[in-house]
Amino acid sequence: MNFDGLNFNLQSLISAATTVVIAIVVYQAIRLPLNKLKRSNVKVSNGKTTYFSFIGSFIRVIYISVVILVLLHNFGVDVSNLLAGIGIASVAVGLAVQDTLKDIIRGVSILSEDYFKIGDYVTINGNSGTVVQTGIRSTKIKDGLTGNIISIANRNIETAEVGATAMSIDIPLPYELKLEKAEAILNEIVESSRELEYVNELNYKGVNEFGDSAIIYRIFGKSEKGKRIEAKRAILRQVLVVLEKHNISVPYPQMDVHQKKD
Repeated sequence: MNFDGLNFNLQSLISAATTVVIAIVVYQAIRLPLNKLKRSNVKVSNGKTTYFSFIGSFIRVIYISVVILVLLHNFGVDVSNLLAGIGIASVAVGLAVQDTLKDIIRGVSILSEDYFKIGDYVTINGNSGTVVQTGIRSTKIKDGLTGNIISIANRNIETAEVGATAMSIDIPLPYELKLEKAEAILNEIVESSRELEYVNELNYKGVNEFGDSAIIYRIFGKSEKGKRIEAKRAILRQVLVVLEKHNISVPYPQMDVHQKKD
C-alpha cells in the first residue's frame, strides 16, 4: 500500500466533497424503499422484515467500503495496490477480525435457516424477549422482564427457543392495602393459578414499581411451549377472580380537584 501520492489540492477536495454528497443521496435512495417495506404492517410479514433488516446492514457495510475506496482514489491513492495489499494485511489482522467474520457467517446462517424473525418471542442464552432487530453482526431482543434491549453477538447464538415459555405479569394493588395482606392475596393468586391449563410454573417475585395510583407487584412463571398467551390470559382472569373475592378493585388513575373559596 502506497500513500505517498496523496493529493490534497482544491480540486481533489471538491471532488471528494461531491463524492460524499452523491453517496449520501444514492444511499438514501436505496434505503428509503427498504424502510418503507420494513414499516409496512400489511404487505410485509415479520419474516420479510427480518430479511430487509439484514440486507440493509449488509448494504451499509459494502456501500461505506466502496465510498472510502473512491475517496482514496480522489486523493491520489493507487486503489489497485491498496486492494492487492489487503490480501497481505488480512493475514496480520486476521485474529482481530475473526470474531466479526464469525458474526457475519452465523448471521447468514440464522437468516437462511429461519431460526427466528423480528417480532418472535425467543429465549437465547437464557435471555427471553422479543426480537426487535437482526443484523450482520448481532441480534437485539427486548427483555421480557425489564424492557431492556439486549444485544447478542451472532456467533454466540447456538440455539434459540422460539415461542418461549417465560412470562411476567404485573398486578396493581391499592396503596391503602397493607403489605402483609397484599402479599397474602398475591400468594393466593399464584397458588390457584398454578392449577390452570398451560401453566407450568408460577412464583411471586415482589414489589416491582411504585405507580401513580397503585403499587405494582410482579409474578413470574412459565407456560407450556407455544401457549404463553393462553396461559397469561388465564392467569389474568384468575387475578380478577381473587381480587373480587376479597372486594378489592383494580386501581386506576384519579384526579383530585380542589376549589379555592374566595
